[in-house]
Amino acid sequence: MPAQIVYLADLAHTQAVTDASLTVPLNIGYVSAYAKAALGDAVEIRLFKHPEKLLAAVAERRPDVVGIANYGWNEHLNRQIGKYLRRQLPEALMVIGGPNIDPEEARRVAMLRRHDYADFAVVDGGEEPFAELLTWWRDDRGDHSRLPRNLLWLEDGGLRRTTERPLAKQIDGIPSPYLGGFLDEFLAAGMVPLFETNRGCPFACTFCAWGMASKDLVRRFDLETSLQEVRYVGERSRARNWIVCDANFGILKRDVEVAREIRAVREKRGTPQKCHVWLAKNVTDRNLEIGSILGDMVVPVMAVQSLDEQVLKNIKRDNISLDTYRKYQEKFHALGSATYSDVIVPLPAETLQTHLSGLRELFAADVDVIQNHNMRLLAGAETNSTETRTAYAFQTRYRLIHGDAGAYRAPNGEEIAAFEIEESLRSTATMTEAELFHLRKLHFLVDFCWNIDVYKRLLKLGRTHGQSPVDVLQSLLSEPTLAAFWAEFDAESQAEWFDTEDDIRDYFSEPQNWQRLVGQEFDKLNIKYSVRVLEAYKETFDAAILAALRGGVPSAELATEAAFTFAEHPPLSESRSEVVVDTGAASRRRMRLVPSTQRRVLLEIVSGQPGLSVSKILNTQGYRLRDLRYEVVGEVV
Repeated sequence: MPAQIVYLADLAHTQAVTDASLTVPLNIGYVSAYAKAALGDAVEIRLFKHPEKLLAAVAERRPDVVGIANYGWNEHLNRQIGKYLRRQLPEALMVIGGPNIDPEEARRVAMLRRHDYADFAVVDGGEEPFAELLTWWRDDRGDHSRLPRNLLWLEDGGLRRTTERPLAKQIDGIPSPYLGGFLDEFLAAGMVPLFETNRGCPFACTFCAWGMASKDLVRRFDLETSLQEVRYVGERSRARNWIVCDANFGILKRDVEVAREIRAVREKRGTPQKCHVWLAKNVTDRNLEIGSILGDMVVPVMAVQSLDEQVLKNIKRDNISLDTYRKYQEKFHALGSATYSDVIVPLPAETLQTHLSGLRELFAADVDVIQNHNMRLLAGAETNSTETRTAYAFQTRYRLIHGDAGAYRAPNGEEIAAFEIEESLRSTATMTEAELFHLRKLHFLVDFCWNIDVYKRLLKLGRTHGQSPVDVLQSLLSEPTLAAFWAEFDAESQAEWFDTEDDIRDYFSEPQNWQRLVGQEFDKLNIKYSVRVLEAYKETFDAAILAALRGGVPSAELATEAAFTFAEHPPLSESRSEVVVDTGAASRRRMRLVPSTQRRVLLEIVSGQPGLSVSKILNTQGYRLRDLRYEVVGEVV
């Protein structure tokens, strides 16, 4: 019997990025490695990341089975490509899988109808069900009584399912896709390596699908295999950034060994320069040890989401105490590590005042990066349920997922266009959309002024004199000299939202709007307007921040600190090879500043390379706009 031809796709929008901004398809790598181990020469499997490579392969050699990994960031692309492939492959078995599947029957039916090209959807881990489904398709197709567990499908308009298989803490029998060579071509292409040393999350946060999909278990891969993977990738990848996909890195004692192995690769080979990890939710001394090992490779993420007790109760979140949180901030800073926290609005029962209070606490704790997110309703998360939406009077609207759009040409000349959107909260019983638009501007200022350090020195100076950065930044929203900037920002902030999915799809289906979309005119506002300030409004913002702090800070001290701050973060047009400035210290030392080693690279990225997504490049390659700064290289004698 000839081998089954199987194509597995973890598709990404490739039109707005290069391979260096794509992630290695680890997910389908695992599915492929398991299927080959289980079925051997009975299957021949190819993996795909690029839509057009998949389309070309189908035209060249028709597969028997197509499997597609489905997520919130490639859902529309999958639908468009899947429908095309179904027309080309009417007899093939087509399967989708991924974590973004709601438990409610009505939502599962709606999902399967959107993906009507697919014969089955795999729930939870896909390795065993997919391999067993290949055998079923070869030997028992048509006999649904012999289907493997963890499957969903539609039949006669109704939802059908097989039983779920139990999960074990130790993951056995799933070979490493790296060590098996299944992902070599993607490493060679320069894609961002992903690592998974365990699966799942023991927490039940309602806004997240991580714990839901894993049934609140943390399931472990073999440690030695994980260490070998780090070494294997280190020998083959020159990627600037790595990502560890564990939900709570540091929750297990052995995670320290993984961190040491990653650091060893960096010391030996010079890469990766950055390694993104999500630290265990309730921070422990083990996280400090990991932060010490990884050092400048990592910004420790200690997310809080909210600091209001009622909100935390509503989202089933258990943060550590604020005093303990502050102590860990101090300990990370003593190690030389920057720190990072996530905040989400509007969570159930959050108000404008409770959110502002939480921001004040995070500034007081000296968190280096305070990342604010608009609450997105993710399929598979409890907050997406009808019950939760009703209980907290959720009202939602739709907007683009920036950078995820493209038109992909099939060999027969057909063009397949797709773009991704998100459904997010715009009001609740306790927060209005007007308040969210106010916070949209404030959050931009938090990002620009604090997170990327443009005015952090001045905000910290104000804090030592009793001025909360929240109050200083809020005053900038009503500063008359910035009115033109805020009008521009607010207009685009308002325009990015659509009332229904049909509205946003209709709008970007119009040719002129589609061309603007694929031309990357709709990039993330924080990135876009940070660049806008540095291009056209920097001196106006300099004056405004001085005016906001004046009166609360002694004038001489403020002037000296401001001179250094403005020199450290000049406009994009600044081209001098060095700047000499007073440090503001009591000794009045004069220091020499020169462009950072990354400034030239960042200037090329933010200059608006035609058709490329600046935000995608920054996120996936570990760059930050703060790298545009000038840095001190020595004292002027």
